[in-house]
Amino acid sequence: MIYAVGIGPGDPDMMPYKTVLLLKEADVISGFETVLRLADKHFNPNALQVSMGYKNQKEKLGEVGIYSREGKKCVVCFMGDVNFSGYEYLDRIHTDCQEPNPIIIPGISSAQMAASKTLTAFETSVFLTFHKRGDISEDKEFLVSALKQGKSAIVIPLPWDFMPAEISQFLLDRGIPHNTHVDVFEHLTWPEEKSYSGTLRECKEKFSDVSIMVISRKTSS
Repeated sequence: MIYAVGIGPGDPDMMPYKTVLLLKEADVISGFETVLRLADKHFNPNALQVSMGYKNQKEKLGEVGIYSREGKKCVVCFMGDVNFSGYEYLDRIHTDCQEPNPIIIPGISSAQMAASKTLTAFETSVFLTFHKRGDISEDKEFLVSALKQGKSAIVIPLPWDFMPAEISQFLLDRGIPHNTHVDVFEHLTWPEEKSYSGTLRECKEKFSDVSIMVISRKTSS
């Protein structure tokens, strides 16, 4: 059996209790190295760790699939919450692990944390991620349309091609008011967490690939 678990935004103490129990009981724990480091305080010390990077994820997930078919309890760790921006990786579990029905355990997404910090209600907002493979043109137009309808937007940028500064300039070019309020959070809940608050016109800073952006319905004076 393979469990696909969201480990949360970074702080290991914000991990769901169900996920903590699974990690303590797992025979095999897998995921990207940076993700595993954030969760390892909860690992079964006797579990086999299968760490991977982008270049060898097919091979490593194949190994996890073999362990699962041997009857081992396998846990694959996702950053944040699987359902917010993890479905491309989940598809790899289907194909590379040959597991059609992994059990998904949700986590706390950085999108939820950003919404909490900015008092942004999901019922009056849209969430979208540019952090995916393929063309993002339709997503860009969706963002413009949502903002023009008066909604807020919680946005995961695309490293390194469509980051907060590029998103801000794109929106300005498409007629979104320059004084639209923007918050950018970097490494949310990590010890090195940073934040920016200002307007679209002012948002020119460089941020890391672990950042999220909240574009508000309100404007700054």
